[in-house]
Amino acid sequence: MSGSTGGRTGRELEPRAASEPGLERFSAPETAHTVGLSEERAAQIVRQTGNARAIAFLAVLVIVLFIPIYWFYDLGVPAVANTSRLAKEAQAQQVTAIAAGEQLFLSNCARCHGAQGQGGIGPPLNDQGKLYNAVTPAGAPGAGHLNPTYIRNVLTVGGRYVCGDPNSLMPIWSDVNGGPLNYVQINDLIAFITASSNQTWVYQPVASPGQTAGPSAIHHGWRDPSYTPPPGATPVPACWRNPSGVIGGAAPAASAAGASGAGAAATAPVIANPGTAQNPRVIKLDETAQLQITDASGQPASTIYVKKGETVRFEITNTAGFTHNFYVGPVSDLQASNTANLKGVPDFSSGTETLDYTFNQDGQFGFGCLVPGHYTTMHGTIQIEP
Repeated sequence: MSGSTGGRTGRELEPRAASEPGLERFSAPETAHTVGLSEERAAQIVRQTGNARAIAFLAVLVIVLFIPIYWFYDLGVPAVANTSRLAKEAQAQQVTAIAAGEQLFLSNCARCHGAQGQGGIGPPLNDQGKLYNAVTPAGAPGAGHLNPTYIRNVLTVGGRYVCGDPNSLMPIWSDVNGGPLNYVQINDLIAFITASSNQTWVYQPVASPGQTAGPSAIHHGWRDPSYTPPPGATPVPACWRNPSGVIGGAAPAASAAGASGAGAAATAPVIANPGTAQNPRVIKLDETAQLQITDASGQPASTIYVKKGETVRFEITNTAGFTHNFYVGPVSDLQASNTANLKGVPDFSSGTETLDYTFNQDGQFGFGCLVPGHYTTMHGTIQIEP
């Protein structure tokens, strides 16, 4: 160590005067408490502090702006419809539920209520008087006849809920009481039955295993939200009874042998002159591009009445512009597409084909188009009268 300080650094402890006799105290010299900052260092500290404050301000600003922007995105702009992400997501889920409900309806309910809900063995479901006020504008159950609560009760306990008839043909559908449909499927079915006519979805026919499905189509709901009952309209009856006829179906009315008889009927058809092998009774049907089988009046055909032992000549016209076919026979064979046990018209894409069929058997009979994916909406029952 050398220099004027004698090798001292200025940080050595130095004795100071004792405050009490016999005790020696030490303290650092004044130079030990001096910390020097250059001008550059001081300016750098100031800049860093300012930058930190600016970053904090920008972070707060981003959060303040993000919250209302996300709020508008999630909940929508007030008083502007269809701007909410949640509403759009709910709508997408509703469309999915309705489409699933239609498949369930066609597979399980259409045989009695008709593919378009027009009725047949069971009551019509597409009646605007029944669907009026079934659902409120907010989507809650309304006070109308076919409101979701009523439909759910019918599906849960069966037809006895409608008329108190324990022998009602309407079975139990909910698995709560042993039916085949679970809670989600029941909800989907209700969503389809009460769907607004403003609601559309893509219907994709379901193909049998190993076969190709038919073309898709745009479908819409039955309920007209703008419908208002006319003045003096009577309430919908709480209990529906089958009038022994077919509503909107293909029930042949009384006709001379060889006359067309596929019109709709509200009472039991009287077949005064059943067809014979030499002079069959003619029933005209159309197979359409909308994947429907309609009668001569253009109404979907759900049930055809025939006399046991009579011969009927089906005249089937293809108006679709693509392939259809037509088969008659036991319902079990129709559902299984077992054409070996059926009688019918093979695939044809235009024109009119005929099929003569003598109904001398017992059992459940029906008719339908067995082109893959078509049977779901293109089938009906045949009621064989004694």
